[in-house]
Amino acid sequence: MGRIVYAAAMSHVLHPPYYEKNVGPHGKRMVEELIAVVGEMGRELDARRPDALVVVADDHLNVFSFDAVPAMCVRIGRSVSRMAQEGAIEFDQALDGLAERYPVHEELAQRILEEGLEAGFDFAASWSAPLDHAFLSPLTALHGERPMPPLVPFWVNCFVAPQPTAQRCYAAGRHIARVVADGPWKVAVIATGGLSHFPELSLARVGQSDPVFDRRVVKLMEAGDHAALAALTAKELHDSGSHELLNWMVLLGAVSPARARVRFYGEMGRVDLAALEWDVA
Repeated sequence: MGRIVYAAAMSHVLHPPYYEKNVGPHGKRMVEELIAVVGEMGRELDARRPDALVVVADDHLNVFSFDAVPAMCVRIGRSVSRMAQEGAIEFDQALDGLAERYPVHEELAQRILEEGLEAGFDFAASWSAPLDHAFLSPLTALHGERPMPPLVPFWVNCFVAPQPTAQRCYAAGRHIARVVADGPWKVAVIATGGLSHFPELSLARVGQSDPVFDRRVVKLMEAGDHAALAALTAKELHDSGSHELLNWMVLLGAVSPARARVRFYGEMGRVDLAALEWDVA
């Protein structure tokens, strides 16, 4: 019988030069503190010796396009490449110098996909989608120079309307938990993104966050009130700039009813940053 042995969520732009340029010295210091905490979390993850690492993150329209934007997508195959971008903006420069390919846990990914389709989830599949900063920036902070276990990249459409609902993302996480329980593996689950930033996807509001909303959802995670979190509406997420919380909802479904422990929380103004762990023992 398989089990989830580690679960955590964290912001995914972990690149100090970006914050120094766009926020100033205090932004750089804050993200450096977060990176140090994520490194500590990575050592705890490594101690659990997972056979696979499910990573739930979103696309920034540099993998998929307006031709077709899947609500949720499972990366299958034997390996996945790092995204290469000419003229990458600051936070995608965090990919520079990283390994070009990473192993995929082929059987777990295939089971999540195939059993999900049987269960009524319209998951897309990709054999070629690469990983951008949403995946590799936090994974690099977690693992440092240590090797990563085989990955199962899982994309959620957080930005292109209509997005999946918080309830549907939570249900997808419950599905992942069932697949893990039916398998033979020890699995870690990581979700990335946020907290609030880019409200209403409006360029005029870039640089704003919603700390009141962020404090509310973090407290709900600490309390294990997953029903309230799954009931968040698309309008609430859109107005607050909390689109990437949909990634976290998948993780919440996978770990329910576990409560979160806050490892880091910081209000920067441009974006609020956080790192949480769930007690899945």
